[in-house]
Amino acid sequence: MIVVRPFINSDPPKLVELWNHQPVSRGLAQPMTIALLEAQVFAKPYFLPANLLVAEVDGKIAGMAHLVPDGPLVEEGTRLETSNIPILLSANIPESAAVEDALLTACEARMAEFTGRAMLLGGTAEPGPFYFGLAKGSCNRGTLVTDTRMNELAARHGYVASTRWAICHRTLRGFRPPVDRNQIAARRALNVVREDDPPFRSYHEACIYMHHHQTRFSLVKKLGCEVLAQLTIVQMEAFSHLRGVRTSGIVDMNALEGCDDVQAQFFLAETLRQVAEEGTSVIETQVATASDMLTSLATKLDFETVDEVHLLVKRFD
Repeated sequence: MIVVRPFINSDPPKLVELWNHQPVSRGLAQPMTIALLEAQVFAKPYFLPANLLVAEVDGKIAGMAHLVPDGPLVEEGTRLETSNIPILLSANIPESAAVEDALLTACEARMAEFTGRAMLLGGTAEPGPFYFGLAKGSCNRGTLVTDTRMNELAARHGYVASTRWAICHRTLRGFRPPVDRNQIAARRALNVVREDDPPFRSYHEACIYMHHHQTRFSLVKKLGCEVLAQLTIVQMEAFSHLRGVRTSGIVDMNALEGCDDVQAQFFLAETLRQVAEEGTSVIETQVATASDMLTSLATKLDFETVDEVHLLVKRFD
């Protein structure tokens, strides 16, 4: 018999064990520890224990699902009607599909208490209010297209795929920015200004990244000092331990869409050069597949697409 109940204080060791027995192909950094789970989930000021659901089979924890209603990054005085399930896991047991069904059904029932009209499965619309750097790398935006179990769960419950992002990696050993006439002209006209450990721009940004070292890069015109774009690089310690090399993530690639192609290439290449010099070996980012400019830019700078994530949506109108 499957029983779904809210999280209690004695659960963390068992949840860590559940996490660490998931296949690496599900996009989870391993090994998980209680300290990481505390920092990335339980210590968030907007974490509500009642929204972390645990499934038991014969008294043993067999799954977990985290419901995030109305996105924690909503501006003061406004309210969204979309809820998120950034994590849903089940143990590798014969009843795994039934456990996942029970958890998702319980999340949907609880969402009704918040008058939600849509659910996002496998990620959040925000950049990562929970599990940043622990699930799906630099942004826990959705479900991996290669995660068969999650996609089968979505199909059973009427979820449909929407926005997609390519997960892109770039090894930085020996990286050199490309040089041509346009890039030389860009270097004459533009500066890339680096700011280590910059002030957080909002309360919610502080909640997300307070345990991670940030570096913010700004693309600035030499004449007039106008800031054209900014990129934020965040160290991902959990994935660094998993891969054995320092791994960092670019969390806001869409900021480059305000630049032209030459400016964007110069900015990203110079950012990668500076990050490589500080010892980062692998850089990761997620690129919206609908953006031809960003997709082309990633290709020009030899990023490798290792997987894709997509948002799975169900509407309750």
